[in-house]
Amino acid sequence: MKLYGTTTSPFVRRVRVVAAEIGEPIDMINTAHEDGQKQLRATSPIWKVPVAEVDGRTLFDSRAIIDWLVTTRGWGNLAPPKDRWHEGNVINAIDAALDSAIQLFYLKRENVPAAGTPFEAHNLGRADAIFQWLGTQLAPDRRSFGGGGLGIAEISLVATLDWMDFRQTYPTDRAGLCNHLRGVWADHPSLATTRPHT
Repeated sequence: MKLYGTTTSPFVRRVRVVAAEIGEPIDMINTAHEDGQKQLRATSPIWKVPVAEVDGRTLFDSRAIIDWLVTTRGWGNLAPPKDRWHEGNVINAIDAALDSAIQLFYLKRENVPAAGTPFEAHNLGRADAIFQWLGTQLAPDRRSFGGGGLGIAEISLVATLDWMDFRQTYPTDRAGLCNHLRGVWADHPSLATTRPHT
């Protein structure tokens, strides 16, 4: 599979972790560089990572890529969802918290002051509410959301919290019980080797 993206993107990281867990080799095109950006823009009309070329298909989103991989390759070492609709809600919530942090990150990157503004308070408050709810969705052992081990929801949460720390967009100590789940999986090889760093 050819994967277009950066090593810091939490969405690209999800795909990389899933690929590692199912044994799918990756040819990574680093879009952090000009040449990689040119290749991405020639491949996808939305100019957004991740994009994958796999099995003669071009797929534009981490969810579509992951869905294709587990559908065509199987779940490998991953835990399939016990209730895919509930898992969908959990991932949507994680993505909404991540979206709030990404909005703040883009403002910071463009030197638009957001600290202390109602916009910042709204986005941080939204993330707080989401993490509080996610804490209520954890299985009793707090290792997963569905009680089955490392799956897509767990990978998504770890990637989100790690990215928030890396980019300093949300104080993850406020994520409550979700930090326990992250700690459980922090040293898992596919997650440890894909953690973002400079």
